[in-house]
Amino acid sequence: MKVLEVITAEEAGFCFGVERAIDMVLEAASENDDLNVYTLGPLIHNPQVVKKLEEKNVKVASSLAEIDSGIVIIRSHGVAPEIIEQAREKNLKIIDATCPYVKNAQKYARQLVDEGYQTFIYGDQDHPEVQGIYGASDKKAIIIREKEDLKSVELKAKVGFVAQTTKSPESFRDIINLVITEVKELKVFNTICNTTDVRQSSAKKLAEDADIMFVIGGHKSANTTRLAEICAATNTPTYHIETAAEIKKEWLSGKNKVGITAGASTPDWLIREVIQLMNEENKEVNVESTENVEEKEEQVVEETVEEVEEVEETTEETEETTEEKEADNNEEAEESAEVDAEEEAETQEEAEFKYSDNDIADLRKGQKVTGTVVEINDNGVYVDVNYKTDGFIPLRHLSHRPVEDAHDIVSMDEEIEVVILTLEDDEGNMILSKKQADYEKAWEKIVEAYENDEIIEAEVTKEVKGGLVVDVGVRGFIPASHVAIGYVDDLSDYVGETLRLKVIEVERDNNNVVLSAKKVLEKERAAKKEETLASLEEGQTVEGTVTKLVDFGAFIDLGGIEGLLHISEMSWGRIESPAEVLSEGEKVEVQVLGVNKEEERISLGLKQLLPDPWEEFAEKHYEGEVVEGKITKLVDFGAFMEVEKGIEGLIHISQLSHKHVKTADEVVNVGDVREAKIINIDADQERVGLSLKELEEKPEPKEKSSSSSQSSNRSSGSSSSQSNNDDNSSSGGATIREIVGDIFDQGE
Repeated sequence: MKVLEVITAEEAGFCFGVERAIDMVLEAASENDDLNVYTLGPLIHNPQVVKKLEEKNVKVASSLAEIDSGIVIIRSHGVAPEIIEQAREKNLKIIDATCPYVKNAQKYARQLVDEGYQTFIYGDQDHPEVQGIYGASDKKAIIIREKEDLKSVELKAKVGFVAQTTKSPESFRDIINLVITEVKELKVFNTICNTTDVRQSSAKKLAEDADIMFVIGGHKSANTTRLAEICAATNTPTYHIETAAEIKKEWLSGKNKVGITAGASTPDWLIREVIQLMNEENKEVNVESTENVEEKEEQVVEETVEEVEEVEETTEETEETTEEKEADNNEEAEESAEVDAEEEAETQEEAEFKYSDNDIADLRKGQKVTGTVVEINDNGVYVDVNYKTDGFIPLRHLSHRPVEDAHDIVSMDEEIEVVILTLEDDEGNMILSKKQADYEKAWEKIVEAYENDEIIEAEVTKEVKGGLVVDVGVRGFIPASHVAIGYVDDLSDYVGETLRLKVIEVERDNNNVVLSAKKVLEKERAAKKEETLASLEEGQTVEGTVTKLVDFGAFIDLGGIEGLLHISEMSWGRIESPAEVLSEGEKVEVQVLGVNKEEERISLGLKQLLPDPWEEFAEKHYEGEVVEGKITKLVDFGAFMEVEKGIEGLIHISQLSHKHVKTADEVVNVGDVREAKIINIDADQERVGLSLKELEEKPEPKEKSSSSSQSSNRSSGSSSSQSNNDDNSSSGGATIREIVGDIFDQGE
């Protein structure tokens, strides 16, 4: 029997913003039975999810006019600020589920307008997200859908850009490249959610390998439609479906490998329905996923725990490995007792306790105590808490991370804090949890850091869709837009690194901690910029790092602030591109040519730190010397020749040939390599006069005919004088133009 191989794309289903919005809606519906709950427009572009929300009494309103009272939920697309104000005027309870990425786009659009920038929004004009961003700009921004739209707009000196969060980063970069050299000042905020790029790349890669592709999501969903277009472009048969019911079995005829991806508004259960249909078709299916096993297990456990609403059990199960879960099945009775203990610990007031060496401690379940490690073995750790028996910590309760060797976590005679899960299990053992004690301590530290705006450090443990996971004692999340100041192409580079972070969102009840490395970097950069600006002076030599090369020069990071090194200040010689001299990431010493501290503009020079080629040239060369060089430029009054790197001499048009020359291209062309004679050197004025004529043989004067002589004898004295002058010129005398030609050139 044929077996279909079903492969699910790495990024498929709910994105961070959509999942967050749905959680907020469900919470609002469950906690407000006495109030009507409305979403302002469909929460997401998926009719199946919208229908399920309606079954939970969450209604869809197309406008505020349809809502008289109750709760209004702003969907993840966001709305214009004026809509929020109107809701407040109607005394509605507002729950803002706007995606954090969209909120950033709104904030930056408003900032650009306030700072006087001609503001552009790159996105689809009719998309609700773009309309919200447009409203945030006080409707002063210009919406462009593609780079061709820029042709009809007259660019101002100061231009700023934001983008719809689901747009392609490549197309956004193409637009920025079009204007970067056309404006005096450009400010760009990268508001694109990198999950979109990862999702599209993953779908394309899968489509290239599959025999057939199913793209699951609402037919009105823009990002799902785009996924279908990308997959279809690989020439693999591609079907955009909302549910498994739309699949026709004949589509699978002759197919062996089925690829599945889904838009950001598609729930997991719709994806599973499609996979189940493949199973029913073949009775046997090999389901693979490009996601790692740990992430798959986490998703399944999170869904199960969400149904029974056991927060503490969620914390434990979502961080267990597959092997630990199998062990849990074999110890179901013990696990049940431990879960009961942990739930009771949540409802009891915690008490700090340190035992006395003289008395047996009076302990209770759920209490936090301090004990001493007295034994470490393969199964766990024994701890003396001054009770009638030593307490035991199973490996899975030593740390929130998987533990293979207890010695990696604790050492003999070490004092540690633990929480008592049960005083006596079926075998009379006291069961303890160091993980639970660490968990409580971690939350205290996180809340304190959040309230005091403190910086904490944490190691990045893995990359997930939309950002990074870090270990802060609990699971912390860094959105991709908060990993660094600029756009990060590959988040995996950060895995294993320890980052300095600020806590920007805390939801203890939902075990949600959102952090930002960008906030720390921005604050440090601002302080460094202020310090650097105060210390810079004209003529100073400083070291910087090349951050970006553009056609007209290079931007150099001097420490919190960038200066511009113009292409004309890079070399004494003529260069076509800054890349001939510098490369991005290179450290370089430059001279400060000018500092405008009010406008924070710094101009830099590189050639000023290099030897002056004119001084060296004047020492090595002399008038009358013959040199070789390349013709670099033709002008009305002659041609320029580069005789050494950074040294160009002028061959005046009168010095190009003994013959009469109207334009320089009659004798030379750009790129020609010629020999010329130095006829003057003026190092102070940085001028070198050259001649080709001096290296040519002077033509012989033409002999006059007898009739010409007779005519000359009959001419007047003035005519004779003129004839004599002509003869002198023919025999080598200089014309006035030749004599004073260089004088005329002084102003050139």
